[in-house]
Amino acid sequence: MDNTIKSGQAVIEEFFSEILNVPNADEKTVNKLISLYAERKFTERQIQNAMDELTQSELKKVEKEDE
Repeated sequence: MDNTIKSGQAVIEEFFSEILNVPNADEKTVNKLISLYAERKFTERQIQNAMDELTQSELKKVEKEDE
């Protein structure tokens, strides 16, 4: 067992490198979160705005399918 203590940055980097492997995770959502983090825009407001945009996009697709 490795007794090395990882830095906070190392833990975050590991999290984002493994997040795509989370079972049943929505790929668009995960990719958006990764993108925000990479762009140094990983704030509560930016995350909420991004999730709202994804939701609106999905709703528009559903509405088009219903027409």
